[in-house]
Amino acid sequence: MNERSEKQTASDEIILPHQQFDIVAKDPFYTFPEDMLRFLMNRVDFEFIEHVDTNLTTVEVRHMDILIKVLLDEQPVLIHCELQTDDSRHPNMVQRNVGYLGRCYEKYGLPIYSFVLYLRSTAGDRDPGGYFQDIPGHRFIVEYQVMRLNDIDGETILQTKQPGLMPFTPLMKPPVGMSNLEWTTHCVEVTQSLPLDAVAKSNLLVELWVMSGLAHERQDLLTLLPEDIVNKSSVYEMIIERGMERGIERGIEKGIEQGIEKGRHIGAKAGTIESILILLDKRFEMSTATVLTPLLEPIDNLQQLRHLFHEALEVEHLEDFIRSVQTIQNGA
Repeated sequence: MNERSEKQTASDEIILPHQQFDIVAKDPFYTFPEDMLRFLMNRVDFEFIEHVDTNLTTVEVRHMDILIKVLLDEQPVLIHCELQTDDSRHPNMVQRNVGYLGRCYEKYGLPIYSFVLYLRSTAGDRDPGGYFQDIPGHRFIVEYQVMRLNDIDGETILQTKQPGLMPFTPLMKPPVGMSNLEWTTHCVEVTQSLPLDAVAKSNLLVELWVMSGLAHERQDLLTLLPEDIVNKSSVYEMIIERGMERGIERGIEKGIEQGIEKGRHIGAKAGTIESILILLDKRFEMSTATVLTPLLEPIDNLQQLRHLFHEALEVEHLEDFIRSVQTIQNGA
């Protein structure tokens, strides 16, 4: 067989990975990044800084607040709404919502009408309502509608007598000359006048009361929620149950944190002792566990155990190491 045929046979035996083209195409971007950037952008007026991590986490679940499918102009679309008590900071709302909308479109492939509804009067002033990247050939625009309850005329909403809007009305703009607390009382009165069954009305009033806490001190609202309304409200029961569940969860979380810390200590202690025994076994060519384990186990101070490990690296006689352990035990 000639040299050419031998090379051909050898190359035929090489099994290339399934991602061969991906691997080969990516390598120049890491080996010769400036060349590839000039090629893509057809520009030379740039400065390479660094490669950025390309891993985008998709395992972590992200929850949008509200997502509803509706028919609009005979086409299915998604209505998305984020309910924000305060300004989102880490990440800010623009980054957060752009991420939501991208994932949402990836999953459903439908037009999305997105809204961010700010509840507290101090929130949402600086939300630009989207991200606008105006680079020719790379334009990227994501828009959503910013709505602030404090900017909405409350009386107009009350006059619609739409039950679902009632809990939000105390956070809306009151009529001129009416104090915020008077306005909230008026919202309660209108809600009580709605032609609803007792449970539905009680639930709305409880929700209104809870929302009012964003505008008033809770003690100022005590008279707005009579006890008979509370007793009829399944929403109130759910709030209490959730509060109890969260209290239990926090207790469990605290216990877990303490347990983890204790576990870390125990694990580090056991690991250090094991390292000492392995090291001394090797150095003195004998099994030291029977003699040393009962001496080392009572020592809880990790710093002392680590000191003993370093001593085990250099000690010339096992008896000298044992004396060091006994010295620590005696508190010397």
